[in-house]
Amino acid sequence: MEDIKNKWLPHLIDAVPSAGQGKRISTYTLALEGWRRGIPLKFYRVHDEEDHLKIRYSLNYNGNEHHFSLSMGDKVSDKAFDICNNKHLTKEYLSKADVPVPEGKKFAEDTSDEEIVDYARSVGFPVVLKPVDDNAGKGVFANILDAERLQEALVHVRQELAYTEVLLEKYVPGKEFRIFVIEDRVLGAMNRRPANVIGDGVHTIKELIDLKNTERKKNPHTTSRLINIDDEILDFIDRAGYTLESVLKDGEFLYIRQKSNLARGGESIDVTEQLTPELKQIAIGAGKAIPGLPHYGVDMIVDLENNMGVILEVNSRPGFGGHLFPMVGEPRDFAKEIIDYYFPETKDIERTNLFFNFNKIIEPLKSRAAISTELPVPPTGKLYGKKYIVTGNVEGQWFRKWVKRQALKRDLHGYAKPLKNGDLEVVVAGKQQSVVDRFKKLLFEGKENAAVQEINEYDWEDQPLRVDFQLKKKGKAKRPKNVHQKYQRVSKEYNKIINSTSWRITYPLRYAKNLLKRIIKR
Repeated sequence: MEDIKNKWLPHLIDAVPSAGQGKRISTYTLALEGWRRGIPLKFYRVHDEEDHLKIRYSLNYNGNEHHFSLSMGDKVSDKAFDICNNKHLTKEYLSKADVPVPEGKKFAEDTSDEEIVDYARSVGFPVVLKPVDDNAGKGVFANILDAERLQEALVHVRQELAYTEVLLEKYVPGKEFRIFVIEDRVLGAMNRRPANVIGDGVHTIKELIDLKNTERKKNPHTTSRLINIDDEILDFIDRAGYTLESVLKDGEFLYIRQKSNLARGGESIDVTEQLTPELKQIAIGAGKAIPGLPHYGVDMIVDLENNMGVILEVNSRPGFGGHLFPMVGEPRDFAKEIIDYYFPETKDIERTNLFFNFNKIIEPLKSRAAISTELPVPPTGKLYGKKYIVTGNVEGQWFRKWVKRQALKRDLHGYAKPLKNGDLEVVVAGKQQSVVDRFKKLLFEGKENAAVQEINEYDWEDQPLRVDFQLKKKGKAKRPKNVHQKYQRVSKEYNKIINSTSWRITYPLRYAKNLLKRIIKR
């Protein structure tokens, strides 16, 4: 099993603000890709029948305007959306087109639980139970092994969750792949594995979970989807013969949940290279079976050994955060592919590495203070930039605000960030090299009372920068790269000491000494 390896697209590193993470990551990254090409971008709000607010957006290039909902553009027809939103209807269309699907049956609201259990017995366990309507995976029970467990699942789905119409299908063993398709092209595939930890011979299971959450916080797609220790995790650990305080052997792999849901600690793994031409054709055939569906995602159970697959679901607006930011494997730039599809005339435009403050953009929509917000078009292409480390009397907020005003006057983007040693880090970037280069002289000569003593100049690579000019908080000291290895070595030495015979023999003396110290301190 591979451990987490964060390998992401360079133009998206540190370019996803908090409002664009998690569930909105497809919306943000798709809108960002278009905007970075100089396509005018507008966000607006709509309301559903229950007055729930929904964020939508449009891109308009030279009169060619398209509207989007999450990853779904307006080339997807309303009929296709309705079909994909109903699992039973989807299955009917796939079956008519001879696309392989699991054996199963739909049960209406007035069907008794007993009839459903009887049908399960006729097709044979294990089975899968799921609501008919699209529900983002809620209420889906896979690999139900017997009638008793099916009865419990029916009570939960039909009574507690109020999904009265259900599908019951024969369980198909294999790996579940999520595959993304545009017309006749398969763009990528992702497999999800349940929450897990890998032992290192040093840390407890609890500490390994904490370390795994630290990694998840770095990933824009999982930053708010942490592993929370609950009864299910405790039960999994207990059944494996461990507790939270157990230390797994180096390299030992332990699952701590059954379902691979990313929201509950699951991990996305890119498996695009595992797709055979036959499996790709099944995924493409699913889209052709549904009229008006040019781009989509499919959930497919794959039997790699026999090169076979069956379609579980078709999604008209699939999330692709797990493909952009996989926890293991190569990232796939689906945002670029979709913008290429809707705006082919912009393919050759060199994108800027600027990004916008999504939090600020959608706030007036969420508060209902505005119906829509439009973004200024950014300069396209690469920016020329410099990083300056300024030494002197530059710690005051007044100086940083002055730097910001000067940068904005010159149409420069970047930031000013105070460092812990009292210096100021200034990054400025713009289209004109001469303006950026003159900024160093401006810092030396500009603000009264700043008393700039020295400026060290560094080349600035064309990394993602937020549009405008930021005043950042004080920079934190970087953690040494080898601190984890040092911790492991010290921990091992510590364990050797406390388990040694001499340590145990001298325990009474140490205890008496510590007790005396506490008495004296009182």
